[in-house]
Amino acid sequence: MQYRTKEGLLIEAETARDLIRRLREASWSEQNLSDQAFMEAVADRTYQAGVHVSTLSPDIFIAGLLAAGLLTRETGSAQSSEAGKKIDN
Repeated sequence: MQYRTKEGLLIEAETARDLIRRLREASWSEQNLSDQAFMEAVADRTYQAGVHVSTLSPDIFIAGLLAAGLLTRETGSAQSSEAGKKIDN
């Protein structure tokens, strides 16, 4: 599946755990965190913005990001070679 961040980054991942790892790797300031610590850091930031995202499990965390509009599923025929590229707005 392909997902797009609010910042326009396209990420391809098959599982929630894989998506979290790829999101963490794309975050220059949080690359050295564990996946759990990354989820908690993101949840803390979203909470400060008034959005609650649970870190109970990777699946629930990703569902929370999707529900909050911080992450969207890409549909259609986006090329896999575009994964990781940012869209110019």
